[in-house]
Amino acid sequence: MATFLDTSLLQSFDIIFPFLLVFAITFAILAKTKALGNDALAINAIVAVSTAFLVILSDPLVQMIKFMVPWFVIAFIFFMLLLLIFQIFGATNKDIFNYVKTDKGVGWVIVGVGIIILFAAIGNVLGQSIGPYLDDGNNATAAQSSSGVATGDFQTNITATLFHPKVIGLAILFIIMIFAVALLTGSTKG
Repeated sequence: MATFLDTSLLQSFDIIFPFLLVFAITFAILAKTKALGNDALAINAIVAVSTAFLVILSDPLVQMIKFMVPWFVIAFIFFMLLLLIFQIFGATNKDIFNYVKTDKGVGWVIVGVGIIILFAAIGNVLGQSIGPYLDDGNNATAAQSSSGVATGDFQTNITATLFHPKVIGLAILFIIMIFAVALLTGSTKG
């Protein structure tokens, strides 16, 4: 039965969206950096189209783009809402721009979020197929169990690894060390 919210027709065109995204990003980078010359608009377009075609020939890259785009949109919406919250409490656009321009931590947070999304996409798409001891999603080791990290399901393995008591203890120890170093070496502004 056809409904108003039926989006199955868009699945026929799902390869176009990664193509357009890669084309736009490549063209913008080439135009901004002027890597191929000042007035090389046609050459930039040809290189961008070629890059986009090469990307859509690789199914893992297309799947990674499809995984990453919604997460980047969520991160962008979160940052925009954060800016609105700052403006509600009295910060002006000039204050926010000056802070972002002078504080390097903001840029590192954005880069960190991007790297986390990239690694999550790599893990989601390639998952069980990139390890040296894995065989097409089936772990070839003898120590298989349903509750350990030697299952055939990538998400189960990641969850079991991240919430293992030794990993949690190490993470807490690292957090304590980071705060200790920051507090002992930090300078006071004022």
